[in-house]
Amino acid sequence: MTSLTAPDVVTSSTRTTVGQLARIEAVRYARHPLFLVGFLLAGVFSAGEFGPVELDYHVIPSFFIGVLGIIVAARLTASTDRAQPVLGAAPVSETARTAAMCLACLVPAVAGAAVVLMHRAFVLAEPFPDFMYDTYGSTDRFVITVVVPVIACAGGPLLGVAAARWLRFPGAALVTVLVTLFWSNIAAYVPSGSSMDPSTLFARVLHMATPYTAFVLGNGDGEHPTTVLTSTTGSPTWWAVWTAALCGLAVTAALWRSAEGRTRSLVGRWFAALLVVALVSLTLSVATGNDRLWESTSRGTTPALNLP
Repeated sequence: MTSLTAPDVVTSSTRTTVGQLARIEAVRYARHPLFLVGFLLAGVFSAGEFGPVELDYHVIPSFFIGVLGIIVAARLTASTDRAQPVLGAAPVSETARTAAMCLACLVPAVAGAAVVLMHRAFVLAEPFPDFMYDTYGSTDRFVITVVVPVIACAGGPLLGVAAARWLRFPGAALVTVLVTLFWSNIAAYVPSGSSMDPSTLFARVLHMATPYTAFVLGNGDGEHPTTVLTSTTGSPTWWAVWTAALCGLAVTAALWRSAEGRTRSLVGRWFAALLVVALVSLTLSVATGNDRLWESTSRGTTPALNLP
Protein backbone atom coordinates (compact mmCIF):
# COMPACT_ATOMS: atom_id res chain seq x y z
CA MET A 1 0.00 0.00 0.00
CA THR A 2 1.31 3.44 -0.89
CA SER A 3 0.65 6.24 1.56
CA LEU A 4 0.01 9.69 0.16
CA THR A 5 0.59 12.94 2.02
CA ALA A 6 -0.84 16.30 1.13
CA PRO A 7 1.73 18.87 -0.01
CA ASP A 8 2.93 21.04 2.84
CA VAL A 9 2.02 24.38 1.33
CA VAL A 10 0.99 27.71 2.79
CA THR A 11 -2.73 28.16 2.12
CA SER A 12 -4.92 31.18 2.68
CA SER A 13 -6.36 29.40 5.71
CA THR A 14 -2.86 28.98 7.13
CA ARG A 15 -2.08 32.64 6.57
CA THR A 16 -5.32 33.60 8.32
CA THR A 17 -4.43 31.40 11.29
CA VAL A 18 -0.93 32.85 11.57
CA GLY A 19 -2.35 36.36 11.37
CA GLN A 20 -4.86 35.67 14.13
CA LEU A 21 -2.20 34.10 16.33
CA ALA A 22 0.18 36.98 15.63
CA ARG A 23 -2.38 39.48 16.92
CA ILE A 24 -2.82 37.43 20.09
CA GLU A 25 0.94 37.14 20.62
CA ALA A 26 1.41 40.84 19.90
CA VAL A 27 -1.04 41.72 22.67
CA ARG A 28 0.71 39.30 25.04
CA TYR A 29 4.06 40.87 24.18
CA ALA A 30 2.77 44.42 24.65
CA ARG A 31 1.41 43.49 28.09
CA HIS A 32 4.51 41.68 29.34
CA PRO A 33 5.87 43.47 32.45
CA LEU A 34 9.53 43.24 31.37
CA PHE A 35 8.73 44.79 27.99
CA LEU A 36 6.77 47.59 29.65
CA VAL A 37 9.62 48.31 32.07
CA GLY A 38 12.17 48.28 29.25
CA PHE A 39 10.00 50.52 27.07
CA LEU A 40 9.55 52.97 29.95
CA LEU A 41 13.28 53.12 30.73
CA ALA A 42 14.16 53.50 27.05
CA GLY A 43 11.72 56.39 26.88
CA VAL A 44 13.12 58.04 30.01
CA PHE A 45 16.72 57.84 28.79
CA SER A 46 15.73 59.00 25.31
CA ALA A 47 13.95 62.12 26.53
CA GLY A 48 16.85 64.51 26.20
CA GLU A 49 20.50 64.57 25.27
CA PHE A 50 22.02 63.11 28.40
CA GLY A 51 23.65 59.70 28.40
CA PRO A 52 26.04 58.44 25.71
CA VAL A 53 27.32 60.60 22.88
CA GLU A 54 24.79 61.02 20.09
CA LEU A 55 26.26 58.42 17.72
CA ASP A 56 26.29 55.87 20.54
CA TYR A 57 22.69 56.64 21.54
CA HIS A 58 21.49 53.39 19.97
CA VAL A 59 22.80 51.50 23.00
CA ILE A 60 19.74 52.72 24.95
CA PRO A 61 16.88 51.19 22.89
CA SER A 62 19.13 48.30 21.88
CA PHE A 63 19.51 47.26 25.51
CA PHE A 64 16.23 48.19 27.16
CA ILE A 65 14.01 46.93 24.32
CA GLY A 66 16.27 44.64 22.30
CA VAL A 67 18.28 42.73 24.91
CA LEU A 68 15.46 42.53 27.44
CA GLY A 69 13.28 41.44 24.52
CA ILE A 70 15.33 38.24 24.28
CA ILE A 71 13.90 37.18 27.63
CA VAL A 72 10.38 38.40 26.85
CA ALA A 73 10.14 36.59 23.50
CA ALA A 74 11.76 33.43 24.83
CA ARG A 75 9.35 33.21 27.75
CA LEU A 76 6.31 33.86 25.57
CA THR A 77 7.46 31.26 23.06
CA ALA A 78 8.12 28.71 25.80
CA SER A 79 4.68 29.36 27.29
CA THR A 80 3.05 28.11 24.08
CA ASP A 81 5.06 24.91 24.43
CA ARG A 82 3.74 24.38 27.94
CA ALA A 83 0.22 24.76 26.54
CA GLN A 84 0.95 22.31 23.72
CA PRO A 85 -1.32 19.53 25.09
CA VAL A 86 -4.25 21.95 24.72
CA LEU A 87 -3.10 23.58 21.50
CA GLY A 88 -2.37 20.19 20.03
CA ALA A 89 -6.07 19.51 19.87
CA ALA A 90 -6.43 22.42 17.45
CA PRO A 91 -5.10 22.33 13.87
CA VAL A 92 -2.28 24.77 14.60
CA SER A 93 1.26 23.60 13.94
CA GLU A 94 4.31 24.63 15.94
CA THR A 95 5.64 26.27 12.79
CA ALA A 96 2.54 28.48 12.59
CA ARG A 97 2.90 29.42 16.24
CA THR A 98 6.57 30.26 15.69
CA ALA A 99 5.71 32.41 12.67
CA ALA A 100 3.08 34.23 14.73
CA MET A 101 5.57 34.88 17.52
CA CYS A 102 8.09 36.26 15.02
CA LEU A 103 5.44 38.62 13.65
CA ALA A 104 4.65 39.72 17.21
CA CYS A 105 8.23 41.00 17.42
CA LEU A 106 6.96 43.96 15.41
CA VAL A 107 5.74 45.27 18.79
CA PRO A 108 9.24 45.96 20.18
CA ALA A 109 10.35 47.21 16.75
CA VAL A 110 7.55 49.80 16.74
CA ALA A 111 8.30 50.67 20.36
CA GLY A 112 11.94 51.18 19.44
CA ALA A 113 10.98 53.41 16.53
CA ALA A 114 8.80 55.49 18.85
CA VAL A 115 11.54 56.20 21.40
CA VAL A 116 14.08 56.84 18.63
CA LEU A 117 11.83 59.41 16.96
CA MET A 118 11.16 61.04 20.32
CA HIS A 119 14.89 61.34 20.90
CA ARG A 120 15.40 62.78 17.41
CA ALA A 121 12.84 65.48 18.24
CA PHE A 122 14.94 66.55 21.25
CA VAL A 123 18.09 66.57 19.12
CA LEU A 124 16.45 68.65 16.39
CA ALA A 125 15.28 71.14 19.00
CA GLU A 126 18.82 71.51 20.36
CA PRO A 127 21.34 70.24 17.79
CA PHE A 128 24.73 68.86 18.72
CA PRO A 129 27.94 70.55 17.50
CA ASP A 130 29.07 69.24 14.11
CA PHE A 131 32.18 67.58 15.52
CA MET A 132 29.95 65.23 17.54
CA TYR A 133 29.19 63.44 14.27
CA ASP A 134 32.88 62.99 13.52
CA THR A 135 33.57 61.61 10.02
CA TYR A 136 30.02 60.41 9.32
CA GLY A 137 27.81 61.96 6.65
CA SER A 138 24.05 62.41 6.71
CA THR A 139 23.28 58.86 5.50
CA ASP A 140 25.51 57.22 8.08
CA ARG A 141 24.10 59.46 10.81
CA PHE A 142 20.55 58.41 9.91
CA VAL A 143 21.52 54.74 9.83
CA ILE A 144 23.32 54.89 13.19
CA THR A 145 20.72 56.92 15.08
CA VAL A 146 17.47 55.62 13.54
CA VAL A 147 17.85 52.40 11.55
CA VAL A 148 20.32 50.52 13.74
CA PRO A 149 18.40 50.81 17.05
CA VAL A 150 15.11 49.76 15.43
CA ILE A 151 16.79 46.66 13.94
CA ALA A 152 18.20 45.84 17.38
CA CYS A 153 14.79 46.23 19.02
CA ALA A 154 13.41 43.58 16.66
CA GLY A 155 16.55 41.45 16.54
CA GLY A 156 16.78 40.73 20.26
CA PRO A 157 13.23 39.33 20.51
CA LEU A 158 13.68 37.32 17.29
CA LEU A 159 16.82 35.80 18.80
CA GLY A 160 14.73 34.99 21.86
CA VAL A 161 12.19 33.10 19.73
CA ALA A 162 14.97 31.09 18.07
CA ALA A 163 16.61 30.37 21.43
CA ALA A 164 13.32 29.14 22.89
CA ARG A 165 12.83 26.79 19.94
CA TRP A 166 16.32 25.28 20.02
CA LEU A 167 17.45 25.56 23.64
CA ARG A 168 15.15 23.65 25.97
CA PHE A 169 17.15 23.74 29.22
CA PRO A 170 16.20 25.96 32.20
CA GLY A 171 17.73 29.41 32.02
CA ALA A 172 18.33 29.23 28.26
CA ALA A 173 17.05 32.78 27.75
CA LEU A 174 19.39 34.18 30.41
CA VAL A 175 22.34 32.31 28.90
CA THR A 176 21.47 33.78 25.49
CA VAL A 177 21.41 37.28 26.98
CA LEU A 178 24.77 36.81 28.71
CA VAL A 179 26.42 35.40 25.59
CA THR A 180 25.05 38.28 23.49
CA LEU A 181 26.26 40.90 25.99
CA PHE A 182 29.67 39.27 26.36
CA TRP A 183 30.14 38.98 22.59
CA SER A 184 29.03 42.56 21.96
CA ASN A 185 31.07 44.04 24.80
CA ILE A 186 34.28 42.44 23.55
CA ALA A 187 33.76 43.33 19.88
CA ALA A 188 32.07 46.73 20.11
CA TYR A 189 34.87 48.44 22.00
CA VAL A 190 37.89 46.79 20.39
CA PRO A 191 39.50 50.21 19.70
CA SER A 192 39.53 51.14 23.40
CA GLY A 193 39.17 47.87 25.27
CA SER A 194 42.11 45.82 24.00
CA SER A 195 45.80 46.11 23.22
CA MET A 196 45.43 45.15 19.56
CA ASP A 197 45.83 47.64 16.74
CA PRO A 198 42.23 48.57 15.80
CA SER A 199 43.20 49.21 12.17
CA THR A 200 44.32 45.60 11.55
CA LEU A 201 42.06 43.34 9.52
CA PHE A 202 41.37 41.03 12.47
CA ALA A 203 40.35 43.91 14.73
CA ARG A 204 38.15 45.44 12.02
CA VAL A 205 36.39 42.12 11.41
CA LEU A 206 35.91 41.57 15.15
CA HIS A 207 34.51 45.08 15.50
CA MET A 208 31.88 44.46 12.79
CA ALA A 209 31.05 40.78 13.40
CA THR A 210 28.74 41.45 16.31
CA PRO A 211 25.03 42.22 16.85
CA TYR A 212 25.99 45.50 18.56
CA THR A 213 28.97 47.74 17.94
CA ALA A 214 30.14 51.26 18.76
CA PHE A 215 30.81 53.72 15.97
CA VAL A 216 32.33 56.45 18.13
CA LEU A 217 34.28 56.72 21.36
CA GLY A 218 34.01 59.88 23.47
CA ASN A 219 36.21 61.23 26.27
CA GLY A 220 33.23 62.38 28.36
CA ASP A 221 32.53 60.62 31.65
CA GLY A 222 29.07 61.86 32.62
CA GLU A 223 30.39 64.67 34.78
CA HIS A 224 32.51 66.23 32.05
CA PRO A 225 31.27 66.94 28.51
CA THR A 226 32.72 65.19 25.48
CA THR A 227 35.41 67.32 23.84
CA VAL A 228 37.15 64.65 21.76
CA LEU A 229 35.30 62.10 19.64
CA THR A 230 36.99 59.14 17.97
CA SER A 231 35.27 57.41 15.05
CA THR A 232 35.86 53.68 14.68
CA THR A 233 36.43 51.53 11.62
CA GLY A 234 33.88 50.08 9.19
CA SER A 235 30.73 51.08 7.32
CA PRO A 236 27.59 51.72 9.41
CA THR A 237 25.28 51.20 6.43
CA TRP A 238 26.62 47.76 5.50
CA TRP A 239 26.77 46.84 9.18
CA ALA A 240 23.04 47.63 9.40
CA VAL A 241 22.43 45.24 6.49
CA TRP A 242 24.46 42.62 8.37
CA THR A 243 22.33 42.96 11.52
CA ALA A 244 19.11 42.90 9.47
CA ALA A 245 20.33 39.66 7.89
CA LEU A 246 20.96 38.29 11.40
CA CYS A 247 17.31 39.01 12.18
CA GLY A 248 16.26 37.01 9.13
CA LEU A 249 18.56 34.16 10.10
CA ALA A 250 16.98 34.07 13.57
CA VAL A 251 13.51 33.84 12.01
CA THR A 252 14.44 31.04 9.61
CA ALA A 253 16.32 29.15 12.32
CA ALA A 254 13.26 29.30 14.57
CA LEU A 255 10.91 28.18 11.79
CA TRP A 256 13.18 25.37 10.58
CA ARG A 257 13.07 23.70 14.02
CA SER A 258 9.60 22.24 13.44
CA ALA A 259 8.94 22.78 9.72
CA GLU A 260 8.28 19.75 7.55
CA GLY A 261 8.11 18.87 3.87
CA ARG A 262 8.10 21.71 1.38
CA THR A 263 7.93 24.31 4.14
CA ARG A 264 11.18 23.00 5.63
CA SER A 265 12.87 23.10 2.22
CA LEU A 266 11.64 26.64 1.60
CA VAL A 267 12.83 27.82 5.01
CA GLY A 268 16.19 26.15 4.37
CA ARG A 269 16.59 27.98 1.06
CA TRP A 270 15.75 31.30 2.73
CA PHE A 271 18.30 30.55 5.46
CA ALA A 272 20.98 29.87 2.86
CA ALA A 273 20.14 33.06 0.95
CA LEU A 274 20.20 35.17 4.11
CA LEU A 275 23.50 33.60 5.12
CA VAL A 276 24.99 34.77 1.83
CA VAL A 277 23.58 38.26 2.37
CA ALA A 278 25.00 38.31 5.90
CA LEU A 279 28.49 37.26 4.80
CA VAL A 280 28.56 39.71 1.88
CA SER A 281 27.33 42.63 3.98
CA LEU A 282 29.75 41.78 6.79
CA THR A 283 32.60 41.73 4.29
CA LEU A 284 31.55 45.09 2.84
CA SER A 285 31.12 46.59 6.30
CA VAL A 286 34.76 45.75 7.02
CA ALA A 287 36.13 46.68 3.59
CA THR A 288 34.38 50.04 3.25
CA GLY A 289 33.90 53.05 5.50
CA ASN A 290 36.68 54.12 7.86
CA ASP A 291 39.83 52.04 7.57
CA ARG A 292 41.42 53.70 10.59
CA LEU A 293 40.49 55.81 13.61
CA TRP A 294 39.75 59.51 13.26
CA GLU A 295 39.70 62.06 16.06
CA SER A 296 37.39 65.07 16.00
CA THR A 297 37.29 68.15 18.20
CA SER A 298 35.77 71.58 17.78
CA ARG A 299 38.98 72.50 15.93
CA GLY A 300 38.63 69.82 13.25
CA THR A 301 39.29 66.17 12.40
CA THR A 302 42.68 64.48 12.27
CA PRO A 303 43.95 60.89 12.11
CA ALA A 304 43.95 59.41 15.60
CA LEU A 305 46.70 57.50 17.25
CA ASN A 306 45.72 53.86 17.64
CA LEU A 307 44.22 53.10 21.03
CA PRO A 308 45.76 51.93 23.34
